[in-house]
Amino acid sequence: MTRYRIERWHLRTGLGVTFAVLLGATAAMQRPEIPTGGPIPDRRGFQGVNDPRYQDVLKNGVVTRHVAGQVYVIAGAGGNVEVQAGDDGVFLVDDNFTLFFDQIMAAIRQISTKPIRMVVNTHSHPDHVQNNGNLFKLGALVFAHPNTRLAISRQGQPPASAAGGAAGAPGAPQGRGGGQAPIPPEGWPTITSDQPLTFHFNGEDILFIPLKPSHTNGDVAVYFTKSDVWCFGDVYTTDYPSINVAQGGTIENFVDNYNKALGMTSSKTIFVPGHAQLSTRADVVADRDAISTIHERFVKMAADGMTLEQIRAARPSKEFDARFATENMSANSVQNSTVWYQQMYNEAKTHLAESR
Repeated sequence: MTRYRIERWHLRTGLGVTFAVLLGATAAMQRPEIPTGGPIPDRRGFQGVNDPRYQDVLKNGVVTRHVAGQVYVIAGAGGNVEVQAGDDGVFLVDDNFTLFFDQIMAAIRQISTKPIRMVVNTHSHPDHVQNNGNLFKLGALVFAHPNTRLAISRQGQPPASAAGGAAGAPGAPQGRGGGQAPIPPEGWPTITSDQPLTFHFNGEDILFIPLKPSHTNGDVAVYFTKSDVWCFGDVYTTDYPSINVAQGGTIENFVDNYNKALGMTSSKTIFVPGHAQLSTRADVVADRDAISTIHERFVKMAADGMTLEQIRAARPSKEFDARFATENMSANSVQNSTVWYQQMYNEAKTHLAESR
């Protein structure tokens, strides 16, 4: 090769490398870096366009955080959405309200431009499942517990009375409509199981873990084993849990579910609640121990013949309220200490009736 040709080859090669570097830098500038950890919005009990927080949600949008490994969380109003992304595509846990579909999709596209392949519903409540149909139209398969599919298919029927919560609230029976708008068939889960499943996706094993009835009768958790991230749905929300007594929810079941998670995970696992902030193992243990203690007190007080009003006055949760009362994290009318005391009282009375 002559000197002239060599110099031309070096020039072309150098320009090509420079152009590729500039393209990469431009792409990096267009895709903002996603922070790891940090606070996320917690707007529980969101009531749609008539909610006084609606304008704030529209103005500030959703917040995206890197949790660990290949897992991210998107939070705004409604349930937290977890995203696992890699070469195989995108895997979601829950999908929020249709009202925020565009915001959520924009956040997902900050993480990955790959197709959304799979979605797991942790339970049937609308703030976790309303975008099933939109994602199905994009080619995603939706997985859930059989009871979750049943509840979603029945959504829009006349609401059933709730044991420990208003119809349509997290404490309401899951198998009826709860006053919510119906979800069309394309939004019903495609694949259901009440047994554990393992997805092999993006280079890690993802565990689908059915749980004991607690928040609903169709609760499941998802564990990203390599990333070491456990997604709990509303079984764990960092506060006093919302108990679905009408469908078999008990404090014992919540405790057993927490113990199951603790037994399957490591000291470094990050727990993503259905609402509220990312949590450590110590956070889950503290919540478990608090509700266990309060439950023992409720059962004893109910066994002694105390009324709900008398139990409220005695305040058996008083030393735990500062940390675990829902209204101290996210004030709302759907789930708060007033509702929770009713649920706990109903649960204690049911517990006593079954022990006789």
